[in-house]
Amino acid sequence: MRWNPHARDAATDRESTSSSRYPARRAIRTAGSEPWSKRVSKTHYIGYGDEGFWAYDVAQGVLLKYLVDIAETRAEDPGMAWLREAAHSWRIGAVLYGLHIEQSWSVEQLGVFKHLVLQACAQLATRQTIPSAEIENWPMIDDLRIFTRCAKEVCTAPVVELGRAVVGLLEGTLPSPPAGTWWCFGFPEGRTIIQIRE
Repeated sequence: MRWNPHARDAATDRESTSSSRYPARRAIRTAGSEPWSKRVSKTHYIGYGDEGFWAYDVAQGVLLKYLVDIAETRAEDPGMAWLREAAHSWRIGAVLYGLHIEQSWSVEQLGVFKHLVLQACAQLATRQTIPSAEIENWPMIDDLRIFTRCAKEVCTAPVVELGRAVVGLLEGTLPSPPAGTWWCFGFPEGRTIIQIRE
């Protein structure tokens, strides 16, 4: 079945207001013409340590699918069994809660993760767009699929930009957003900002 985004957004909003893991969504509005509540409801927070940013859920789903494909192959390598559990988590995240970066990973595991993300970006960069019909046919977890929010296709450039931002977050090289804002990655127009409402 196709995942209902409205049910997911409601569940995510409840989680975001009840857990210190995510900045409160009610404190955010978006720049641009689209109402802030509508745009933010389409995002998930990606964080590591005390830093993080918001990202479009469709782009996260596509990135995670490519990441899963690579990770499941690497999980057969010596010392890589931990990737099986990680890949399973990313399958769920692709349709439910987005990308979760495990805070307890070792330096070596983080290095592997960053390498996998960059591999996923390289594969994505070989395509300009991916038809939504193809994306919504990818088997992720049980009978749930990635919902593309009625788009006919998904451009890969913003997804690649999102993946590279994840690596930048882990390496501490992601530029700081303008004062009073968060970065937001993965929307069709590319990187944008959402303003923090005091």
